[in-house]
Amino acid sequence: MKGILLIPIFAAIGISFAMSKTDTTRRGLTPRPVMEALESVSDADSAVYADKIVVSGYEKELSDANESFFVTNGTPFRIARLRLKFVYYYAESGEMLHEEIRDVDCDIPSGETRRLSVRSFDRQRSMYYAGGRAPRRAATPYRVKYEILSYDVRIVVR
Repeated sequence: MKGILLIPIFAAIGISFAMSKTDTTRRGLTPRPVMEALESVSDADSAVYADKIVVSGYEKELSDANESFFVTNGTPFRIARLRLKFVYYYAESGEMLHEEIRDVDCDIPSGETRRLSVRSFDRQRSMYYAGGRAPRRAATPYRVKYEILSYDVRIVVR
């Protein structure tokens, strides 16, 4: 009789140990505060964090084929892509020289700064950024203004 009672007790203990070892935690989920912040932003508030993304440190020398600049992500999200509008002006006259909209793929975590590069509008390499070092040979200086038009957020599930 004792043997019959011990079998169900040992079976119950064995099942409870087997169940306790199962890990049901999902890895790679977005933390709750980030998800709550995403959910609280409506379509009308699409520019809520636009002022938290700072573009600085633009540079392009005469011989450079690329323009580079720094982007600081002050949003609570990871930025995956930026759409930037660059407007170029002659340094002396202030007259508009060129305007271009560029999509820049990037990976900028929240609170961090990354250096990004784009192909220069100056394909002939005859111009240089007036805020940088002046070249030894004759060249045309220019100034640039940039504006963030949009940004894409990367949400990592796994």
